[in-house]
Amino acid sequence: MSNDDEKSSDGGSPTSEGNLELFFDLVFTYAMSQVTQLVLHDPSTTGFGRGALALLAVWWAWVGYTWLINTFDTANVWHEVMVIAAMAAMLVAATALPTAFTSGASLFAIALLAVRLIHAVMFVAHSSNEDSELRRSVWRIVPAFVVAPACIVAAAFVDSPGRELLWVAAALIDYGAPAVLGLGGFRVSPSYFVSRHGSIIIIALGEAVVELGSGANDLHRPEVIAALILGVLINATFWWTYFGLSSGAQKRLEQATGTERAQLARDAYSYLHLPMVAGIVLFAVGAHGAVAHVTAPVSVPSAVALAGGMGMFYLADVAYRWRDHRQIPVDRTATGLAAAASLPVLMHVPGLAALALLTALGAVRLAWELWRRPRIGTGVAGQVR
Repeated sequence: MSNDDEKSSDGGSPTSEGNLELFFDLVFTYAMSQVTQLVLHDPSTTGFGRGALALLAVWWAWVGYTWLINTFDTANVWHEVMVIAAMAAMLVAATALPTAFTSGASLFAIALLAVRLIHAVMFVAHSSNEDSELRRSVWRIVPAFVVAPACIVAAAFVDSPGRELLWVAAALIDYGAPAVLGLGGFRVSPSYFVSRHGSIIIIALGEAVVELGSGANDLHRPEVIAALILGVLINATFWWTYFGLSSGAQKRLEQATGTERAQLARDAYSYLHLPMVAGIVLFAVGAHGAVAHVTAPVSVPSAVALAGGMGMFYLADVAYRWRDHRQIPVDRTATGLAAAASLPVLMHVPGLAALALLTALGAVRLAWELWRRPRIGTGVAGQVR
């Protein structure tokens, strides 16, 4: 499919993902796995905190390019060359990410700055041919594209805790700019936005599958095979929660217009999809440890990652639903709280039992949804997304 085939009939924003975006996602797939590795190499409170900061930086880089391609007509060779250049810089950043707070701090920071500078240049260049309101919005927000990663560059040259504080400052600038400065004039293609964020959820689930497999160190043991199966079942419950029934997400974006649509896209997708992705990535860290220790009690960090990751995913899904269509699903809320509350149990049971407990929680929620499905039909109450 050519890029032209993926544009709307008026030549504006894309209506679906193209091959270039999927190609671009490859480096973010790797970056997400490197976030997991950072935490696995340092499963302490500091390691978890640094992993969270790293994910914030990686996520916002991905979000920025999603908004760029969504907003402008980008069917030209110059755009494709620039995106590939950003991919190259992001690959360098991802490779250095596990050492982004230690020996690789400067390399990661400079590579990330390059990714964001390319993004800023493309935003300004594309907006030059747009209406005045959009141009003004772009010029208001572009400085944040540069100042935030510049904070991370500065962080490479100071010691902890100053280093981590500068990363926090970068995140506040990145995430605060769209909320404070507004998104007046920004366009949102509903089908494209929904499709892109579905893809990033799949990428996160893929990382959980990778960590399940990498934790299996003896496939001759039946309990290891059982743990892998349980891990996939938990992943499947995540998948069903997000994708399971026909989606009304695109329709709700279509019903919103102008700045209201842009704000909904910002809140429901750019902001609230992050904790869903973070929950899956955190679960991946715990799943690795659970499969590696199927018959021994899981470590405290692994138990925290399992309970916290599953709880965060479900509660983030509830927050997304509330912002998107003012629902607070009881089943997802209860599952998220139950997963978080399972931590004291998970710290005292083998990895196989821990995965079995979380599988049961997800299965009960899924059974509840399927049981209610005939009653709710195709109305808003039955829409998963």
